[in-house]
Amino acid sequence: MIRNPLALRLDSEHSIRDQIQDAARLGARGVVLEASGDLAPHRLGETARRDLRHVLRTVELALPAVVLPTRRPFDSLDQLDDRMRRADAVFALAYELGARTVLVRAGAAPAVEDPRREVFLSTLHELERRADHRGVVLALETGGEPIEPLNQILIDLGSQLLKVSLDPAGLLYVGVDPIAAVSLLAERLAHAYADDAVGRPGAIARHPRGVGFPSGALDWEEYAGALEEVGYHGFLTFRGDSARPIGPQFQTLLARLKTI
Repeated sequence: MIRNPLALRLDSEHSIRDQIQDAARLGARGVVLEASGDLAPHRLGETARRDLRHVLRTVELALPAVVLPTRRPFDSLDQLDDRMRRADAVFALAYELGARTVLVRAGAAPAVEDPRREVFLSTLHELERRADHRGVVLALETGGEPIEPLNQILIDLGSQLLKVSLDPAGLLYVGVDPIAAVSLLAERLAHAYADDAVGRPGAIARHPRGVGFPSGALDWEEYAGALEEVGYHGFLTFRGDSARPIGPQFQTLLARLKTI
C-alpha cells in the first residue's frame, strides 16, 4: 500500500465546512484549500480563520497546502504590484492557518531568447522571497507544458527555496511522463497530486510510456515507486472530476492504492 497520506483539494465555490466534514468521513488525512471566494484573505477575518483552524483540528485533518489563485502568467507586468500584494496576503493567510506550502500556477516558462523571460524570473524571485519571509514555501504547479523548460527556470534562478507541485494528470494530458518528471524534479518536490487523465474531456496526447497504456492512464505502481525513490513522503492530493460526486471517486482511489 502506498505510504503517502491522502488529501482532498476542496472546491472554494461550495461550503468549505461541509467539504471538510466529508473529507474526514471519506478517510482523507488532509485538505488543500484555494484562497479565493470566501477564503480570500480580505474576506476571511480573524474570527473566521480561528474557526477554520478549529474545524480542521476537530476532525483531525491537516492543511498541507493553500493554493494561490492567478489569472495572468508571471511574464506580464500588468498590475504586477497589485498581484504581489495579493500573493503576500495569501502567504500570510497560509501560515496563519497552519499550512507551510503555497501552490501556484505560474504559466509556461518563456523561451531563453524571449524578453519576457527576465520578467518571469524576477517575479518568481520576488515571490519566493516574500513567501520565505512569511514562513512558507512557494511551489510551482506543473501544468500542460513540457517539464524541461520549468526545470531550466529553476536552475537559472539558482535558489533552493522555490519548489514544485507535480500534477500527473496535467502532464499525461500533454504527453509528458509523470514518472520521468518525478526523477527530474526530485529535489524540488514539495507537493504531488494523485490524479490521472482518464475521463478528461478533449484530446489527450499519445501515452508517453508507449503502446499498452490506456490513453491518459497513470501507472500508479511506477508513480508510487518514483516518489518513494526520491524520498517524497508528503501528501498526495486528489482533485477528481468536479462534474461528478467526489466521494465515490475518492473511494475508488483508496481501493486502488491499497493494492500497490
